Amino acid sequence: MTLASAYRYPFPPYPTGWYVVAASSELPSRGVLPLRYFGRDLVLFRAESGRAVLVDAHCPHMGAHLGHGGFVEGEGIRCPFHQWRFGCDGRVEDVPYQTRGALPVESLACWPVEEQSGVVLAHWSDGGRSPSWRMPAITEFGRPGWVGWQTFRWQIHMHTQELAENVPDMPHFRYVHRVPAPPEAEVKTSGHVYRQETIGRGADGGIVWRTQQTLFGLGLIVLRTPGPIPNVSLNAITPIDEETVDLRVMYVVEEGGDATTLSPAASAMLEAVASTIGDDVPIWEHKVYREKPSLVPGDGPIATLRKWARQFYESGAEGAPDRD
Repeated sequence: MTLASAYRYPFPPYPTGWYVVAASSELPSRGVLPLRYFGRDLVLFRAESGRAVLVDAHCPHMGAHLGHGGFVEGEGIRCPFHQWRFGCDGRVEDVPYQTRGALPVESLACWPVEEQSGVVLAHWSDGGRSPSWRMPAITEFGRPGWVGWQTFRWQIHMHTQELAENVPDMPHFRYVHRVPAPPEAEVKTSGHVYRQETIGRGADGGIVWRTQQTLFGLGLIVLRTPGPIPNVSLNAITPIDEETVDLRVMYVVEEGGDATTLSPAASAMLEAVASTIGDDVPIWEHKVYREKPSLVPGDGPIATLRKWARQFYESGAEGAPDRD
């Protein structure tokens, strides 16, 4: 179908890059998790070795969904319908009732996956290209005295780039999030990485607060916030389909010592911060995307981010393609 009436953006819906598809805690040993991302039905499973594997959901034999009744056996998954077994590379490894001949050459599409820092990441490329970069580990996760992930989650009618553009949008912090004065932004880009220091100043011009945002492609934003309760957040924006994203905001907080749970003060702080994200949601869901906005001094380095973001669209930025 043609999406001209529904699709709001001048670029394709799925930028190239890495995206969170699950928290590691959601996928136990031999677990099977049905998912829907990138307009596709998918299945994430954990082989007996502990490896996380992401494949297209429907069996190439008779079309059963492996996420509903399929089960892990060794380093593969069996279909619930006829018990065909597929290995971690997606290939057919066993047809239990086949009595002669070679195994079918059918296979499940298998996705590039990485698991680190307590999350499972999958790589998307319009052209099926192999990943050219990796997200570095978030070193605070799992460190003694750091507690997390504490996760807040939304499904939002928007594109991944909308949230990325919030990072350099300085005046919206005042008018949407009620920060006393618009902060300043210092930006550097290098390849797939966008780094920004966001600085808030008091009436005397002195620095009151400072945060560090690092974008790895358009699906992963790491925010480091020092202060009385130091914390790191991972904003993970994963497209569900061409109109909707899954936003997880995941926090790890420094509680010190051998703490394993959040203090009441830290819990209250995270709830307050997460509530400010809710202020953005109705704006994201109902705005149109201005390809050539009338930017003025003080808007922040939005143009810099947009120029950097172009690299993640393999098929160009001339509008959304037609889909069958």
